Amino acid sequence: MLIEHGFSRVVTASGLEFTFTPSFARIAQLGRPGEIVDAFRGLFGRQAALNARYVLAVLCDQDDATALLGWCDEDGEHLGSMPVLEQISLAAHLMRHGLVGTGGSKEQGARPVTEFNVAEYVAAARVHLGMSAADAEALSMSDFQTLFEMKYPDAKKKKRDVPTREEYRAAMTAMGSQ
Repeated sequence: MLIEHGFSRVVTASGLEFTFTPSFARIAQLGRPGEIVDAFRGLFGRQAALNARYVLAVLCDQDDATALLGWCDEDGEHLGSMPVLEQISLAAHLMRHGLVGTGGSKEQGARPVTEFNVAEYVAAARVHLGMSAADAEALSMSDFQTLFEMKYPDAKKKKRDVPTREEYRAAMTAMGSQ
């Protein structure tokens, strides 16, 4: 499990273990390209707790994370063992590694991002890195960027099918500042 690429594990005081995978395949389950960006943006607004619970439930490898995350029903809200602020922090961590990748730079004049098209990155991994569809879908954006930079170390100087790391970071930074 590569924590530096976003993959995370939570172990509760009672010994329950939950793993979270910000892979392209899991990120795609958050919704359509625009909904994925909205889920990320929602972690920084008034509905952050609700959005975090949704993101974590989708990106959790276990089928039922209610003991960790809590749930809502007709009787009200039931808290899980993980505090809400930690849920928001973990969800933001996962989304950064799943959509933005590692690091970050601030560039002036970047356009806000309104969509995250997972299929484009999966296709790029298949074509440029020679990966199977399953292997490409298992990548986080941090994984993808690392592998792409290793295969094409001079990629910043060449025209590519996908944005450069700086272009992508600038766009995601601009999106986060709205």
